[in-house]
Amino acid sequence: MIMAYAHLTPEERGKIEAYLDEGLSQAEIARRLDRHRSTISREIKRGSEQRGRNSIARLRYQATSAQNIARMRKRNCGTKTKATIHNTRTILKYLNMKYSPEQIVNSVRSVKVCRATIYNWIYSKVFNFDIKRLRHHGKRYKVKSTGSKIRVDRAFFANRTIDFRPEAVQLRTEFGHWEADTVVSKRGVATCLATFVERKTRHYVAIKIPHKSGTDMMLAIMMLAIKRLVELYPQGVKSITCDRGTEFVNQFNIGTLEDTFGCKIYYANPYAPYERGSNENHNGLLREYFPKPFNFKNVSQRKIDEAVFSMNTRPRKILGWKTPAHKFKLEYAKVT
Repeated sequence: MIMAYAHLTPEERGKIEAYLDEGLSQAEIARRLDRHRSTISREIKRGSEQRGRNSIARLRYQATSAQNIARMRKRNCGTKTKATIHNTRTILKYLNMKYSPEQIVNSVRSVKVCRATIYNWIYSKVFNFDIKRLRHHGKRYKVKSTGSKIRVDRAFFANRTIDFRPEAVQLRTEFGHWEADTVVSKRGVATCLATFVERKTRHYVAIKIPHKSGTDMMLAIMMLAIKRLVELYPQGVKSITCDRGTEFVNQFNIGTLEDTFGCKIYYANPYAPYERGSNENHNGLLREYFPKPFNFKNVSQRKIDEAVFSMNTRPRKILGWKTPAHKFKLEYAKVT
């Protein structure tokens, strides 16, 4: 078994000094301390003081001085920051002159950092500069998330991609197959909508969910929204196709949902919103009533239902100028 490396302690350095005074060899010292002999050799070499600037002779090993040398070496290790006084003052000067980070990097020769570094310094407040003072207010530069992501076994998606949907689902010839997604509020507001579209009739449903912060809470609330849809149309939900967002990939909840209500969950391929085109289109239509940026926290479910009713009662060319509400009523009557 390979043991994790640990630095020598002050007690071990004291024993090394004592063993050397006793005349023990480096190999014997290593055996007694249960250390590799190379560790002892390097420690004695590094911890012994030289007699003169150009001399290779050394003074005897002393534990206290060796500990001080190790502490200073530890203090000096690591990467030195590029946020020097010169760099930060120069960059701030040109930012105040309306230069973009990219312009600074490519035109100011004395600045030896990349564009991403300047953005990171602005976000982390290395110097006092508001990101909104940039031309695009920082919108074109996104901070990469370092948060933990839900790990999902690839086998979980093995028989759940849209390629495994029955042909009747693909061709929209069978009723009861839905597409799902979320519509978010403006930045900084957690409340959002869970939206569903029945593929054959284009019937649209939007459910307000008070999304709390935290991935686990979002998963639980999204599952409640799906359960509400199934309870709303008990015989009308055979499958749901969604993306691979964190709100849809909880393996335990998905399995429980499928077993409880008998509906299958399918997943579109990554970065392929066109595979849920009906849902994407209807979410765009909903924005006619709630344009960006919008705070769904301040709107009631009743107002949302009124907007959805208006959408479902518009005649559609693809439905032969019938309304989604009319077509859905006819299809649902057949299965109940």
